[in-house]
Amino acid sequence: MMIKNDIDGRDLLRKTITLFYEVNGGRPLYCFRVDKKGELDWHEEHCLLDRKHIFSYSIGSDRGIAIGGIALAIGPHYFTPAIFWDYENSTRFSIESSTEAVEKNLRLLDEFLGYRAKA
Repeated sequence: MMIKNDIDGRDLLRKTITLFYEVNGGRPLYCFRVDKKGELDWHEEHCLLDRKHIFSYSIGSDRGIAIGGIALAIGPHYFTPAIFWDYENSTRFSIESSTEAVEKNLRLLDEFLGYRAKA
């Protein structure tokens, strides 16, 4: 299902992230929203996972095309997969704006962090 950068899409993003972690280990998860306005409208869902890992998931549009992506907090900054993992593994992540892409990216993040997600 496609996730748009609107109220319903923002709710769907949070629901998708929350449900993924309920199904995959029930680890503690706390999420909060940050909206960025400017040249491009972006919605970010920031999450504290397992009381030790912070990541953000962004949904936005670039030239009318909906895109999404994940970033991992290391220190005070957020880094995309190409920075926190090697290039080959970073190409496995999706920039699609869909619930399936969100689940795929969360599964890959879990792999990077050493967790085993259910198939």
